[in-house]
Amino acid sequence: MSDEYGVYYRPDLVANRERRARGLLISRAVSMVVSVGLVGAGWYFWPDQFGSWAPWMIGFSVATGLATTLYGLIEFLRVRADARLAQPGLAIGLNRQGMLIGQRWFPWPEVGSVVLKPGVLGASTSLVTTDRARGTGLVPIDYTDTMPATLDAAVRVLSSGRAWVDLSRMD
Repeated sequence: MSDEYGVYYRPDLVANRERRARGLLISRAVSMVVSVGLVGAGWYFWPDQFGSWAPWMIGFSVATGLATTLYGLIEFLRVRADARLAQPGLAIGLNRQGMLIGQRWFPWPEVGSVVLKPGVLGASTSLVTTDRARGTGLVPIDYTDTMPATLDAAVRVLSSGRAWVDLSRMD
């Protein structure tokens, strides 16, 4: 292994994930409108068959539609926040002196922990590095060109065993 290891953001992954989250948000909102429209049309054209159940069906369609649309909105906002962090270029740089996480430099003697945290509600899995002074650096690892185990091996080798990536939260 050389004395340097670089991990880069992949703009194609960022764009695909953002496009998917936007599409899901729009489809959930459209689905709610279509459901309410179909029940409303059924109530209008066949009032005897729908009768007193129509308001309950409309209410249920609106409630479930709003809940799934809200979930989709949260997911989209989380993906977009990660996309702002994942600008094209170097995400993680490692060498014998330390590591660059995002735009923050961590010398090996100052590294307190390097943890991989799973993403929640659409957010990317994050590599969070904390130094002994409690400063942190964060990289959305799902948008990079590396696998967590490969990164762990590089960190162990280039830090001479002083640091490693804690993968325990990924189990």
